[in-house]
Amino acid sequence: MKKINRRRRSYWIDFTFSVTIITLTVAAIYLIFHTQKQEAAASSKKEKQSAAPTIVESIDSNYPGIKIITETSNDRFAPYAIQYPQSIHTDFNEEVSTYINTAKDNYLVLMKENKKLGMDPDGELNVSFETMPHHSGSYSFVLMTNMFTGGKEGTSEIRSFHLNPETGESISITDLLGGYQNRLEKLSHLVKEAISADAALENYIMTEAVEQYTKADWARFENFAVTDDSLVFYFKEDSFAARVAGPPVISLPIRKVNHLLVDRFQFIPEEQSPPIGQETEKPLDGLISPEVEGPNSDVAENEGVDEQDGQTVKKIALTFDDGPDPKVTVQILEILQKYDAKATFFMLGSRVEYYPEIARQVAAAGHELGNHSWNHPDLTKTGAEKAKQEILRTSSMIEEVTGNKATVFRPPYGAVNSQVRNIAELPVVLWDVDTLDWKHRNPDLLLEKVKGSTKDGSIVLMHDIHQSTADGLEAVLSYLQSEGYVFVTVSELE
Repeated sequence: MKKINRRRRSYWIDFTFSVTIITLTVAAIYLIFHTQKQEAAASSKKEKQSAAPTIVESIDSNYPGIKIITETSNDRFAPYAIQYPQSIHTDFNEEVSTYINTAKDNYLVLMKENKKLGMDPDGELNVSFETMPHHSGSYSFVLMTNMFTGGKEGTSEIRSFHLNPETGESISITDLLGGYQNRLEKLSHLVKEAISADAALENYIMTEAVEQYTKADWARFENFAVTDDSLVFYFKEDSFAARVAGPPVISLPIRKVNHLLVDRFQFIPEEQSPPIGQETEKPLDGLISPEVEGPNSDVAENEGVDEQDGQTVKKIALTFDDGPDPKVTVQILEILQKYDAKATFFMLGSRVEYYPEIARQVAAAGHELGNHSWNHPDLTKTGAEKAKQEILRTSSMIEEVTGNKATVFRPPYGAVNSQVRNIAELPVVLWDVDTLDWKHRNPDLLLEKVKGSTKDGSIVLMHDIHQSTADGLEAVLSYLQSEGYVFVTVSELE
């Protein structure tokens, strides 16, 4: 009888012990899971709180029936500034919005992956557009997308959309040529000739690829814009020209292709042309190199004017856009000081607000302060009131933070018209040497671009938000100094 009782007690002890172990294990698993869940929620909440809000604005454009949508985010890790057209026509709106959303989503996904890998925040997405009217009533909207998500190079893309705001019609290259294959073949030949004659592409052409991308296939020529002056074709980056050259843009005078076009798109002599009613706007940066305005409007006349100790003094103005940046701008300031070089910094008001101490360092070092708008939109598309806010708010922020006034203005993308110029009330400064540093992110190419284009009186465009620019700057300064250049601000070029 005692043996039976012992066995029963032993069984209940084992059973109780097992239940206790299982209970404790389940409790531990629950606590771990619950804690992780709370931490994840807290982390997610913190991330959402720290993320900069996206600002979406809609305004009427200067073109009847067309609105401009602007989306901006100053998120530290994945900033972007996007502008695109919209109308009352659903098909057009969906086509453009799909393109914009795809570009934005791809960018944000890549930047999120970079963040998980612990990479430094160094991304940017800019989408701007140009409106090209035609006397037929059709508009060509040319969207320029510049994206950098880390690595050695950024990417560029030019994409065109077409719309007659009154009818909702979207034209194609088939419509322009009437669907005639023989006309397409003649057009293909003219485009090849133009590519061969383009000096800007001379060193970048991949000859065998030209034939492939310009063969008489309708799909090859769908990315185009038509105006009363020209028929322009946009090709993919790295198609038949090296990536560093950007997307090839081939423009044919309308008179040269007039015999290939159907009647309604043919050239009308100027005296017969109906008034468009819109001011011609300067092409966006990346489509056609902008001319230099403001302090450097007469670059050639500066050559050899100044002398010092019997020696001709060659002047050059180094300019830096889109800063300040807490790391790169500081490095650039140190390099400039080493070479006793003065430069002009075109600052974004939103970044001056974020990094006031860095802006003060730029001013304290004696460099010229320039206004580059608040959020980097195309000011020719924003309307007068919005453009005024972008410029005046930035000037006020620069003066408030540094105690110095902005003395020059550089419009984002180099896009400027008389309205923007009048609102700015500052000298408009563009550039004649584009280093494309935002795109290639290669310190060696920075020097190569400067060597190939610089002359006395040049204004050099760079950006003080890219590490590669800081890494390649000393080689640029060393080379220019050895060539006898003196580094001045853009205002000192006058």
